Amino acid sequence: MGRCTVLSARMGFDSSTRFQEVFMKMSKSIALFVIVLMAVTAVFANGQKEIAYPERDISAIVPFGQGGGTDVWARKVMEAMAKELGVAITVTNVTGGSAGSIGVSQVWTSPHDGYVLAATSETPLTIPVTTPITQTSKDWDYFIAGGSPGLLCVNAKTAAALGIDTLDKLAAYGKKNELKIAGTTGGLWFALASLISEKNYGNWPFTWVSYAGSGPAIVATVGGIDADLVVASAGEVKDYIRSGQLIPLAHMDTVAYNFTASAKPIAIPAITKSIPGIAKYLPLQQWLGFKVPSDTPADVKAKLTYAFKAAMANPDMTGFAADQIAVIFNKSGAEAKAMAQKSESNLCWILFDLGKTTYSPAERGIAKP
Repeated sequence: MGRCTVLSARMGFDSSTRFQEVFMKMSKSIALFVIVLMAVTAVFANGQKEIAYPERDISAIVPFGQGGGTDVWARKVMEAMAKELGVAITVTNVTGGSAGSIGVSQVWTSPHDGYVLAATSETPLTIPVTTPITQTSKDWDYFIAGGSPGLLCVNAKTAAALGIDTLDKLAAYGKKNELKIAGTTGGLWFALASLISEKNYGNWPFTWVSYAGSGPAIVATVGGIDADLVVASAGEVKDYIRSGQLIPLAHMDTVAYNFTASAKPIAIPAITKSIPGIAKYLPLQQWLGFKVPSDTPADVKAKLTYAFKAAMANPDMTGFAADQIAVIFNKSGAEAKAMAQKSESNLCWILFDLGKTTYSPAERGIAKP
């Protein structure tokens, strides 16, 4: 009996000891699990934490000179967005490089935090094929505000002196005599001018005179400094057409255009009237707005999108677009990215086919149209 009692006691002691050991192990495991869970929760919470933006003023870099469409639209859009964001947005022109590459590179090499924006048009889309810079539209997110029809204009004094005040007269003269045409190298207007001079199309012996933006190119043409003609948007040349300093000779599209922003409407024939072969490349649409690197934090892009949409919805923007002879696009997100990629494909492959690029669009990962 006593033996049994002693055995039972020992068994009870052993069971109790094992229970305590198991309990301690479980307690340690639970404690470790709680610590890990708290750590994971903290990391997750930190990852989902909304970024306080903007906390300071924002800078917008225009990669072209003052007075052109990119510059004018950037200043208008940024002014309206600043009111929505509650901070100042300083617009600065940083010119140079093919297709505005210096200004665009300055934005790319800045922190991707939404405090340095890149004003843009379709022109910088050709940077990957005209410079060593490899970023394409895949690396940027776009906010596309609007765009204006492209016009080929001649200096009024040159037109009078040479007798080239209509497209037909220009075509007859241009095939036999060299003329100088001004614009921004690498973009939409450069591509169109290249098609005009290409031997398989217009075969007009133009000499291209490059400027850091449409604004300076227009001023140079109006002044008769370096160029006889300029290719730019209707919104960019409207004041000079009104004043009689420039004469619009061709709409850079497949259809005629009626310019109504002057005392008397001006019927402008399509460039394809004289050069039908380039119809397959048209239309090529100008568009203007801004962009940010794609890896900019989502919260920041969301706030920029909100401010952009609010700015574009402002009735004042409608009046501005009308004055600029422009169509409002108001595109952001996937819709704007798709528009940019389509323009990129068209422009880069046109220039490549004409032998105007340093790099192949294919090696930059740019699909054919």
